[in-house]
Amino acid sequence: QSSATIRLGGAGSSGSTSGISMVQRYLVQYTVPALSSQSAGEDTVTVTGLTTNSILAFSPRLQTNSTVVGVLIEPRCSTADELKMTFVNGSVSSLTGSTQSGYLLQYRF
Repeated sequence: QSSATIRLGGAGSSGSTSGISMVQRYLVQYTVPALSSQSAGEDTVTVTGLTTNSILAFSPRLQTNSTVVGVLIEPRCSTADELKMTFVNGSVSSLTGSTQSGYLLQYRF
């Protein structure tokens, strides 16, 4: 692993005001709460290195026996090292919830 920073974008390039200083991938363990149909819930996970000046992309890992297939997940960082995940159950069925895992990609500025 290199400690060098590669700047993408940055002032004077394509109108951007700051460049990307780091791209980091994390494996995240999280808990989907029990959700009734057409409802939302939230979980908070500690992720060391996560910052508020980032763009986050999240992809759940495929689980063949998942009880939470089809749940929309929205990640955000409201405080350093804290990942807040909002879960939206848009189906007509209730979910019992369960522990899951996925990959979080952070683009830091």
